[in-house]
Amino acid sequence: MVSRADTSRLAEWWRTIDRLMLVAVLFLMLCGVLLSFAASPAVADRIGVDTFHFIKRHAAFLAPAAVLFLGVSILSPKQVRRASFALFGISILLMLATLFVGAEVKGSRRWIVIAGFSLQPSEFMKPAFVILCAWLFAESKRRPEIPGSLIALILFGAMAALLIAQPDLGQTVLLAGTWGAMFFIAGLSWLWIVVLGGVAASGIVGAYFVFPHVAA
Repeated sequence: MVSRADTSRLAEWWRTIDRLMLVAVLFLMLCGVLLSFAASPAVADRIGVDTFHFIKRHAAFLAPAAVLFLGVSILSPKQVRRASFALFGISILLMLATLFVGAEVKGSRRWIVIAGFSLQPSEFMKPAFVILCAWLFAESKRRPEIPGSLIALILFGAMAALLIAQPDLGQTVLLAGTWGAMFFIAGLSWLWIVVLGGVAASGIVGAYFVFPHVAA
């Protein structure tokens, strides 16, 4: 147990961390490793690489991911917001660059190669986008003079446009669902529900006619 008299950053982290969430995430990481042991050796043997090739790669990425996960959990809310602003800005620039210099795979440009590593910028954009929109929705309730909901709507529109330009409709639908759920929890009016529902329905119909793989 950590003493209440201990005011260190680590002690404060242990007192405030959502321990159930922490255990759940660590458990999911462990499940991923176990599933890799169960499924990947057969695939590795079939393509002629080391039996534990994919397991080693999984572990190599999992270790820094766990360190990053724990490191971010120690940050204060203000530090998380600042980091999200920086990550969001960098992700936007990379997503724009991907449209011009990204690798084209099956008609889509979603990946960009940096220093020999292939990155999908939209994956880095998503957590930053969620944090920023959650903060904007909260600020619009706490300080009505700030048009937080409108800014969040503009951010969503910009992100959706970039994803559709790639095109990546799956990510667009996922982002729309997440953003809509946050907006609903924040207390949007029924007028907003009707308007956004109509826009979503129109988007689905439009995707059916514009993108052949959606119609298929």
